[in-house]
Amino acid sequence: MNETEGRAPSLPLPNQLLFATDQVGLAAMSWFRQQWVLFFLAPPAMEGATRVPGLELAGIGIDARVLAGALIFSGRFIDAFTDPLIAWWSDRTSSRWGRRLPFILLSAPLYGLFGALLWHLPTEGGSWWNALYFVLVLELFFTAATMGSVALEALVPEMTRTRRERMDLVALLFLCAVVGAGLGLVAGGVLRDALGFQVAGTLFAALALVFRYVSLGAIWNRAPRDIVPARAGFWRGYREVMSNSQFVAFLPTFVMFATGVGILQGWVPFFAVGVLAREGAGVGSSLVSTSVISGVVLAGVFTWVLVRRGRLSKRRVYGFCLVGSGLFFPLVGLVGLVAGRGLLAQGLVCVFVAGMLMSAVYALPRGLIADIADYDALVRGERREAMFYAGQNFFEKLTYALPPLLLSLVLLLGDTADDPLGIRLAPLVAGLLVLSGSVLWRRYRLPDTVNRETVSAAGLLPVRP
Repeated sequence: MNETEGRAPSLPLPNQLLFATDQVGLAAMSWFRQQWVLFFLAPPAMEGATRVPGLELAGIGIDARVLAGALIFSGRFIDAFTDPLIAWWSDRTSSRWGRRLPFILLSAPLYGLFGALLWHLPTEGGSWWNALYFVLVLELFFTAATMGSVALEALVPEMTRTRRERMDLVALLFLCAVVGAGLGLVAGGVLRDALGFQVAGTLFAALALVFRYVSLGAIWNRAPRDIVPARAGFWRGYREVMSNSQFVAFLPTFVMFATGVGILQGWVPFFAVGVLAREGAGVGSSLVSTSVISGVVLAGVFTWVLVRRGRLSKRRVYGFCLVGSGLFFPLVGLVGLVAGRGLLAQGLVCVFVAGMLMSAVYALPRGLIADIADYDALVRGERREAMFYAGQNFFEKLTYALPPLLLSLVLLLGDTADDPLGIRLAPLVAGLLVLSGSVLWRRYRLPDTVNRETVSAAGLLPVRP
């Protein structure tokens, strides 16, 4: 990997682990929100009244759930545009704390506050005040979260020197994110049933705030503070990032993969109630989520071992999971159609396998972006890690804005046990999206160890005489 002046010494394992724990709180809060926010704003009729109104536009009635999906999309869409600006600001920052630490420290309190307020709507029932409040608080939360998360992500390539060291830190981030996902999805469903959305959402926001400060403390004296700030102006820097051949090869596949996975995340509660017919939506979705997470963990650990030992490259594992997910996701929607017995067991087995294939979208992108940032430093001569993570985040946030809207449209075809057509078609839509992205992956050729020799051998740099 490319060695660069100003990079801090390697992180000891305890510091790596504590640094990675930010993902516990972030993932718990994020997964709880992603899985339940559409259900919170516009639940099925059996679960109570909607919290946002329906709408009539040009004589056409728009369902409250479609409006809720549009509200979630608008918050993510607006937020996506803040990522490149904050990343550019971070890459160019010069302070006694370095380029990244000020952003994490100063944004953390707002991150926790607005994460909690999101679940405390001002009125009961379907109200436009609720809709306006939700979009405003969601955007304030996303801005505060972005300031800290972009800086933390940019520290990954800055604090790792070798392929093994980078893969170890990425693996710890992945495992902590899985623990957080378990809290958000498994415990989240139980907490929602027992305590309600407001209490559960506040607890997850407080947990996220605590772990963000733990992560900051772990690297406070070890994060590099003397890396020369990037010099390029915003538009020039953004154009150069978006013209990086390997970033361009990675990005569309990630967008398609994340969109498909995002649809399945929001689909779980509807699958639990409408197909598995569990009495409690929270308990049913917790069982399904447990099975998904188990598959993600098993495949993620297996991937870490193989990639760390050099048996497989990140490129090959990611490509295999793209194709496998695209082919398998539609099969999940067929649960119970062939054999009516053992419906719950069928569902849990299918989502377990789907979770194994999903693992690549959670375990590998941080490492792939870190490699791409090193490649860019070889080509351009300056380090701008945050801009690459922000470029990914920009499209990821647009991506995660789309699934609730797409899911809400598909569910119009049927979202109950008596009429589950929309529930069964949602995994098909997810699979087709992922499969379309897999076609583009062959253009990615970057090796796991990035230096002038390996990159030249891959045909991505001219060989120096």
